[in-house]
Amino acid sequence: MALIDGRNRPFFFGPDISLNSHQQDALAQGIQQVVDTTPANFDTFSFRFANQLTHIYKLDQGLILLVLVTDQMPLTDYRTAIGQLKATLIEAPHNAVPTFRLLAGCVTLGSGSAAPAASPAGGAQPEAAASKQGTLAPGYQEVIAALNHLSDGATQYLGKTIVINTWKQSRPAHPWLEQFDVQRDGHFTAATAVTESQIPLTAEQRQWVKDWVAAFMGRGGRTIRNFQALASSRLTPQEQALLLVPSPQDCQT
Repeated sequence: MALIDGRNRPFFFGPDISLNSHQQDALAQGIQQVVDTTPANFDTFSFRFANQLTHIYKLDQGLILLVLVTDQMPLTDYRTAIGQLKATLIEAPHNAVPTFRLLAGCVTLGSGSAAPAASPAGGAQPEAAASKQGTLAPGYQEVIAALNHLSDGATQYLGKTIVINTWKQSRPAHPWLEQFDVQRDGHFTAATAVTESQIPLTAEQRQWVKDWVAAFMGRGGRTIRNFQALASSRLTPQEQALLLVPSPQDCQT
């Protein structure tokens, strides 16, 4: 697969990519020249190349998606996957290449990972230290509100689909974190009984949240420079203290 936007270097992704950077640039330039000669309402065309079927899709704002498919690929699976990919890229066409890079990384990293063991929503047991913190310590409502603000900020640069996938892929294997669900709008929810409780989070639980946020920021930072600063711009100082590790460098890879 390859994504071409005419502004950045084309990004090629796949197990059999053997073209060097000059060959990739030449191929992208040739495809772009061909696409520029097609009618405006002609958004998809296909042709056979060796033992593969090549599809070229014209997306919004000059984006071109190139896909090479083997004959072994089930057509129904391909149509579903390519439809989801196109919808994701169109969510933020100005940032499509970084989004495509991040999506490729999420698919690779997530393909062999096992889901953590299930646990009850209220997996964390109350601790005596938590009761001594009083109402000044943050609770579930504060954590969810802060996560939602962070998720909204990240969506501006990655799009909802990538944000949701990145949250899920970066979740540390702490059973307590499994009670937080990421919805289709990129926002977080938890059991009503939990969110309405006034029990503050323990220091250990707050650290688990920070670990999750750090992993989320790390993945986003692989393709978008200064991602943490951009995504956290909506957070209040209190929310930053709740979610972010003390040093921004700790969140970068």
